[in-house]
Amino acid sequence: STLLQQMEQNQQHPLVSRAADNSAMLLASDEEERRNNRYVRDKVSLSKLHVLSGSVLSSAWPAGIIRCPICMDFYPEIVQSGRLILSTLCGHVFCSQCLPLALQTASFCPTCRTDLTPEKYHPIYI
Repeated sequence: STLLQQMEQNQQHPLVSRAADNSAMLLASDEEERRNNRYVRDKVSLSKLHVLSGSVLSSAWPAGIIRCPICMDFYPEIVQSGRLILSTLCGHVFCSQCLPLALQTASFCPTCRTDLTPEKYHPIYI
């Protein structure tokens, strides 16, 4: 299955995976480039990537939806359970239960792998 087919399937089933929103995507024009991990730099592929990121990825969740990418709880569930929303200096959001646990095993952001210590994140209040 090609990347475009996967993207179309995810658009039809937006709850399947939200990880694509936080991941870099590689759009290859054929199987050989994909196998060799070469980035496609031509204008057609870049324009396809722009269209995909604007339509498929962004449409999976409406703007303003807050969700911890580790436990997958939404903002209301997080607040009702007494947890806080934490924001990292790299701009990613987690619940106050998951981020400290994740940092016990690795000292980087679970989303982008930027160096992260307790001094580099803070609670946010919405």
